[in-house]
Amino acid sequence: MKLFLVTILLATGMFSLIMMLDLLMGIVRRGIIWKALNPFRVMETAEYIIILLFFLIFIITSIGSYLKKKQKSNQPSN
Repeated sequence: MKLFLVTILLATGMFSLIMMLDLLMGIVRRGIIWKALNPFRVMETAEYIIILLFFLIFIITSIGSYLKKKQKSNQPSN
């Protein structure tokens, strides 16, 4: 429950910070909310590639950890 609360608190704080900075830059309010809720709309190709690489690294390490645990549990104990 604490983790969920901290996550929501951090997300709300970052969302508020983004909105305040955009207001200071003079962007219209409707555009601010749209940009904050849909950040992938303003990304470039290189940023998509980096996100994909981070996701692949996460998946590969998760699978490796799972296989290591499974292999360790299948070994007979001495």
